[in-house]
Amino acid sequence: MQLRTVPAREGLSWVKMGFIWLLRQPWGVLLMMGSYILTVGLFSMLPVLGGLIPLLVVQIATLGFMIASRKIMMGETVWPTVLLAGLRAGRQRVRALLTLGVLYTAAVVGVLALASWVDGGALLRLLLFGTMPSAALAKSGDLRSAALLATLAYVPVSMAFWFAPPLVSWSGMGPWQALFTSFVIVLGNLRAFILYTVQWFLLFSTVPIVIVLLAQLAGASAEAATLLSLPVALFLFLAFILSFYASVRSLIPDAGPDVAVLSKNRTPSDAN
Repeated sequence: MQLRTVPAREGLSWVKMGFIWLLRQPWGVLLMMGSYILTVGLFSMLPVLGGLIPLLVVQIATLGFMIASRKIMMGETVWPTVLLAGLRAGRQRVRALLTLGVLYTAAVVGVLALASWVDGGALLRLLLFGTMPSAALAKSGDLRSAALLATLAYVPVSMAFWFAPPLVSWSGMGPWQALFTSFVIVLGNLRAFILYTVQWFLLFSTVPIVIVLLAQLAGASAEAATLLSLPVALFLFLAFILSFYASVRSLIPDAGPDVAVLSKNRTPSDAN
């Protein structure tokens, strides 16, 4: 497998491709996201384990959106069923993908457990079980400190899992090898990822605010202006999700679902 090191400016091109692919099939991508949110939301209502369901399926969904981005790039129509494409690979690769889901869940719970040293577990209970913190805790600043600690602790987790789903599903790596390889790829292209992250942060933190200000200047109420900013925020989020595959295409150019299919269907005579 060929791995690349790219200039920092490549991170901006990943952002650009997310918007390009979204504009090609906005309704298809919106339907995918709506189906995902609805399905995960229903499973999240299950007692005890419901709060962990969204974490368990993140790796499957991430791979599905990467495949959707690839299909859009190739001019194919995307449907919500593409989200389950990773479960149609060979048994070993599906097992590896499911293992990634378990490892990711454990990693995120570990990050939140670390933050519990600051806020007594309030952030963990809020994100996993929807339990609102007390007003006194929210005013104390401990919750913000815990969120900052959790964000910093999540950075290496994100680095390890960024490329892991396509590495196990398309390249046939084991879960631990994929996590290590993903971490190394991100670390080797850290400047591109920093620029990529900063660009998305600026877009998410400024564009919706600008929409609200413009709407209020036009005479809209604060509530109406905020409501108008929601579709813009959703548009940004969908482009962000689609941009994941742009980084895969840039840094692992010989990886792809079609490569996985060829590898799966290869006969002994093909290898000779």
